[in-house]
Amino acid sequence: MRKLTTLFLLLTLVSCGSYTMSTFYVKNTSDKPVSFDASVMKFSQSGPYDVNQSFTVKPNDSVLARKVSMRNDVSPEKWFTQFNIFPTDSLEFNDPKNPQNWVKTIGKDGKPIYTFNIVK
Repeated sequence: MRKLTTLFLLLTLVSCGSYTMSTFYVKNTSDKPVSFDASVMKFSQSGPYDVNQSFTVKPNDSVLARKVSMRNDVSPEKWFTQFNIFPTDSLEFNDPKNPQNWVKTIGKDGKPIYTFNIVK
């Protein structure tokens, strides 16, 4: 029993190490405000549920869309269950479900920062 408990504790510690606090920004490089809704999955004792939040990104600005501990092997576009961009006159948008549209950088603290450039 003692060996089993030790093994379980060791596996728990190893699995915790594969998660990293990640930050997700949405950047607007246009001269017009852009609005979008983003949904994320939350978990409770009652089970999983979607939480939706609306954002408006000012011209030439960015907003923090999410900060979460993320498994290192998961692509950033999968951390939003829905991502709906509202049409804006004469603007074309990048696809948030395309992993190439999320630019990864490393912050001063050594943790990943993902930036989605919403406007093409």
